Amino acid sequence: MTIPVEIAEILGPKLIDISSALALVKSNDRIVSSMAAAEPQGLLSQIATRAKSLSQIELYCANPSKPYDVFTEESLEGHIHSSIMFLTPAVRAHQGHSTLHYVPQHLSQWIQNLKSRGPIDIFWGSCSLPDQRGFVSLGTGACYECEALRAARIVILEVNPHVPTTFGATTVSLQDVDFFVWNPAELPTLTRPLITENDRKIGELVADLIPDGATLQLGIGSIPDALGEALYVKKDLGIHTEMINDTMMELVEKGVITGAHKTIWPGKMVGAFAYGTQKLYNFLSGNPLVELHPASVVNDPYRIGRNHLMTSINTAIEVDITGQVVSESIGHQEVSGVGGASDTHVGAQRAEGGQGIIAMSSKSGKHSKIVFELNPGAKVSISRNDIDTVVTEYGVARLRGRSVAERVSALISIAHPEFRDDLTYKAKKNGYI
Repeated sequence: MTIPVEIAEILGPKLIDISSALALVKSNDRIVSSMAAAEPQGLLSQIATRAKSLSQIELYCANPSKPYDVFTEESLEGHIHSSIMFLTPAVRAHQGHSTLHYVPQHLSQWIQNLKSRGPIDIFWGSCSLPDQRGFVSLGTGACYECEALRAARIVILEVNPHVPTTFGATTVSLQDVDFFVWNPAELPTLTRPLITENDRKIGELVADLIPDGATLQLGIGSIPDALGEALYVKKDLGIHTEMINDTMMELVEKGVITGAHKTIWPGKMVGAFAYGTQKLYNFLSGNPLVELHPASVVNDPYRIGRNHLMTSINTAIEVDITGQVVSESIGHQEVSGVGGASDTHVGAQRAEGGQGIIAMSSKSGKHSKIVFELNPGAKVSISRNDIDTVVTEYGVARLRGRSVAERVSALISIAHPEFRDDLTYKAKKNGYI
């Protein structure tokens, strides 16, 4: 696609081609790129070739949408090292192999930890078309992008007409950007999962726990989507979440989300990033109802706890009978990341009337998701000291403030029936009940 004349005139000499931009990358540079739907596709598609002539480049990013060569080519060892702050199916198989490594850390701490490792040489992101006032928008990403941009020695943005103009911390002056690259690429999207009857049962049970006027944080997947449908009967809900998704958009369209009772950012849907379908990106563009702010702010447990009836809903891979929650690994295999699971689960409980809810199916395949002991190597995402409530299709287990024996009994009661006898036997044998 040819660069529109009016865009070229606004950007002037700051507009360069991708080859010239890549030439700015030097050995030993630390590069931070934007994430998820906001990822700079030009950089991630071509940095591997540039890196082969250099050494010891550090690349930091999260939620990559594709298995880009920079993450998968083992020949890049010694040339570039990628630190991934949240793994996706596109790259998880490459974690720990030569150049790609997962960094476990709470979402609220990403930017603090990035800056503590040393100066950021280059921030490379994507942005909307510039407006006549001399501003662009970072679109769907504010998790750490706006903070990394301010801290970087060089700022490069890929101008993309598909990037929505959003509000909040995503607005950037042209004066704060060193170079622009034209890259009109379709944004990465997420396919909506199929909702099962089990998902609907869980969604209905969770919905029963949410009062009118509550402020919500929702995760991603079929259970949150099912919960969204169950929430259609609610009134005046608010959103304070790490990720804005299609379910939230649909609740706005149904008139369920108004933010009327929110105590911080009243009337606004607030998130750190957005990821979903093209319809979601269209909904975001130019929509003052939605604001994106850094995860250091949005996911700060103390700020989360200031929201009215704050309720956080996340899912899990497994939960042991004392309340340890695993959401980022299957045994030793890293599959995603802790993200904001702990931030939001703990933060919600700081609010008056707040709740931290883990919603999950009782089993996966032939295996129980409520287990006597975690799989060897499993990484605890939410400690049992912070657990609040667990929901499966078989009921609700309220664990906060309960003894070990009470927790064990409550969790066994919502486990799949075919595993309850074995869980009870092991719990008794080991003195839990």
